[in-house]
Amino acid sequence: MSIAIVFGGIVFGLASFISLLGVSYESIGSLLWFIFFCFLVGMFFEIIEQVTLFFIARSKAHSKEKWIWIALSKFILSWIVIHIVNASMTTVVLSGVAEFLTALLIVSIDIVFDDKKLQYS
Repeated sequence: MSIAIVFGGIVFGLASFISLLGVSYESIGSLLWFIFFCFLVGMFFEIIEQVTLFFIARSKAHSKEKWIWIALSKFILSWIVIHIVNASMTTVVLSGVAEFLTALLIVSIDIVFDDKKLQYS
């Protein structure tokens, strides 16, 4: 019973957060498909991100400059993934601001919880 309450809280919390961003969707199922397709498209872009991060790490820039380039490249690639999935799905519609804020949130969480404490320095 408690697992169902926690899972329901997560689903409805996600749904209310997404509605605050101005996202319209037909059902919770279509929202879950959207997330699944983001992961699927994101796997391809993860390869591009790793190659980009490799070259940033090998550059002779200072650590703060590297951090800015890392954050910028992660943001751009995350936004591209969200934009591709948003453009290809008709059951979930994100505004441009929602795409931007979602990509910014994903990159912020990725950077905060990255366990490689600035390995690119």
